[in-house]
Amino acid sequence: MSKLERLATFVAVVEENSFIGASKRLGISNAAVSKQVTGLEEDLRMQLLNRSTRRISLTEAGQLFFEHARKLVGEMAELEALFSDMRAEPSGPLRVTSGRHFAERNVIPHLLEFSTLYPKIQVQLDICERIPDLAREGIDINVGHSIVGGPNDIHRKIAETRYIICASPDYLKKHGMPKKPEDLYKHRYLTHRMRSPDNVLQFKKGKQIQLEPYMRFNDTLLMKLCAIQGIGIVKMHAYAVADAIERKQLVEVLKGFDDSVHPIYLCYQPARFVHPKIRHFIDFFVGKVPKEDY
Repeated sequence: MSKLERLATFVAVVEENSFIGASKRLGISNAAVSKQVTGLEEDLRMQLLNRSTRRISLTEAGQLFFEHARKLVGEMAELEALFSDMRAEPSGPLRVTSGRHFAERNVIPHLLEFSTLYPKIQVQLDICERIPDLAREGIDINVGHSIVGGPNDIHRKIAETRYIICASPDYLKKHGMPKKPEDLYKHRYLTHRMRSPDNVLQFKKGKQIQLEPYMRFNDTLLMKLCAIQGIGIVKMHAYAVADAIERKQLVEVLKGFDDSVHPIYLCYQPARFVHPKIRHFIDFFVGKVPKEDY
């Protein structure tokens, strides 16, 4: 009889508050339960239980031992369940949130391959223009933001990007091309309400300017579309406007005034053992994201 089995028997006796209850729970005889607990006490050279004809109770040492034993037995059961899941095909619902443009560029193009590899994982992808509370909202993974989430979440840096300040050719023709950051005071600045603060632009050497936004949005796609239409100037992640710049719908301005890079994170809830469906998603998609998503 292993020490771990004796620990499990002892924990069952305390939780059932009887040797008979523990024997029924474990599927062994009452005598075997008693023998295991006695053997555990002999090994420890310490009495763990006070026994009487009507009831049992923990000694002071037994109370301390029980708290640690229950935790150890629970972790072992969790570990066994994890490896049982790992031996089986990963399955079950997987709730993922992502920024819109990151999802369009780095998640959606690979969903078919992922679903082919892991057909029993049921992905629910939600577009999220904010940093969600993973635990409260029941979210397994959040990916594609440059702002970290909850302090207890696991934040894994998966890539880097930079911000681009840009506007449409028609807007710049009408309002002029800014040559230095201070020129932005004369322009219409479009911003995202999630930014904090949403009216400050940072540049090299700690330089910053504070603008009065012309419009505020809660969706980056709306910001981008308004910029393309010529309503104002926006500051967005490079990958979010790369297609519009390539098609000459938008033009980058103030190149060289800000060369800082920003991390892109994948976040998930902390756990002693990461569930296989979460681990498979992380391993798969991290390999798909360009390390420098400019």
